[in-house]
Amino acid sequence: MSVAGGDGLHFVAEGEGPGLLFIHGAGGNAAVWWQQAGAFAPSHRVVAYDLAGFGRSGPLPVEAVPQRLAADAAAVLDRAGVERATVVCQSLGGWSGVRLALERPERVERLVMCATPGGVVHMPAVQSYIESTRRMDERGPVSLALSAAFAAAMPSKANLYQSLSAANAPLDRAVVAKLFSPEVMLPPERLAQIACPVLIIAGEEDPIWPPAALEGMVAHFPSARMEVIPGTGHSAYFEVPERFNAVLRAFLG
Repeated sequence: MSVAGGDGLHFVAEGEGPGLLFIHGAGGNAAVWWQQAGAFAPSHRVVAYDLAGFGRSGPLPVEAVPQRLAADAAAVLDRAGVERATVVCQSLGGWSGVRLALERPERVERLVMCATPGGVVHMPAVQSYIESTRRMDERGPVSLALSAAFAAAMPSKANLYQSLSAANAPLDRAVVAKLFSPEVMLPPERLAQIACPVLIIAGEEDPIWPPAALEGMVAHFPSARMEVIPGTGHSAYFEVPERFNAVLRAFLG
């Protein structure tokens, strides 16, 4: 099922069972999770949506940040008929996933943070992002989304990722600046309020948020652990879907 509602949000949903919500990063949209949808739809109600300003969803006004980060995710769950879900958020999608866990904890069964600090002022992650911007081209984070080794080994699949990303409107720099502003970023102490189990997944060779930039976040959660996927960059879910899906399936229990 592919739906666009009056709120301007586009989402796809398939399967029946426990809820599983996927939230993409700055280089993606709902379509980038196709390798997860196929694997989990036989046993779960899989939902993925285009963040506002991406894919087929409407724009995100600067003045609506951060109010819509959790609200949009909750609205998609409502329309997909999911009361409670494991939330899997990638990179920029972590800003929405963490906010949803904080503001609507009854909707989040588990939280999976993939290559993201989730909009938290964790200084190693902040510094790592600043350093990575020097290696980005005009496309922003999408230019570092796939590892060079993956692009060389699987050029057709790398091209598919770039094609999916090209379906997005250009990044709204004002929105990005707002997302990284002091009034939106969260202090690490807030993570103590997230009582659900948390899994942080990092790519061993991620140029934006490598394991060393994220590992210190584990201690801020009541129940969290970290898993590093060897040989992957910023998008392990796309580069090595079988390995990523196995890690996620084990966390789901």
